[in-house]
Amino acid sequence: MTNPGDSDEWWKQYGGEGVSSESGGQPSAPPPPPSYNSAPQYPAAPPPQAQSYPSYPQPPIQPAPQPYPPALGYQPYGGYPPVRSSNGMAIASLVTSLAGLATCGVTSIVGVILGFIALNQIKERNQDGRGMALAGIWIGVGIIVLVVAYFVIVFVIIANTSSNTY
Repeated sequence: MTNPGDSDEWWKQYGGEGVSSESGGQPSAPPPPPSYNSAPQYPAAPPPQAQSYPSYPQPPIQPAPQPYPPALGYQPYGGYPPVRSSNGMAIASLVTSLAGLATCGVTSIVGVILGFIALNQIKERNQDGRGMALAGIWIGVGIIVLVVAYFVIVFVIIANTSSNTY
């Protein structure tokens, strides 16, 4: 598009057949039918034209400001918080405490010990799993109390039946 009023040039640039001044205002011959066996042909982009803008003095380049250090686990602007993993001792505490139901409380003792170790590790390493560690401790203590109470009742019953012989 060289002249603002020359729409025929614009039409020709983009593949159209236009009216030329040589043909006296008559349209040229119709284009041949498109071939469907080949890839579509796109017109070439017009060459870039240099535009002259007034040049202004550029401000000096300043170094990027340094971000503040993250405070207490918060990430600056759009960063993801660090992924906290569950403490393995807390998981083991819960599992071994629950297994105490099948082992007459023997593994519940181990579950309680692992629960206290897990609580210390969770505090030091900033990990998840505090609830599991506490559950392991409480379930373990509960099973131990139930097993001890069961054996006390059984011994009392046995002692009473053996001393009351007629």
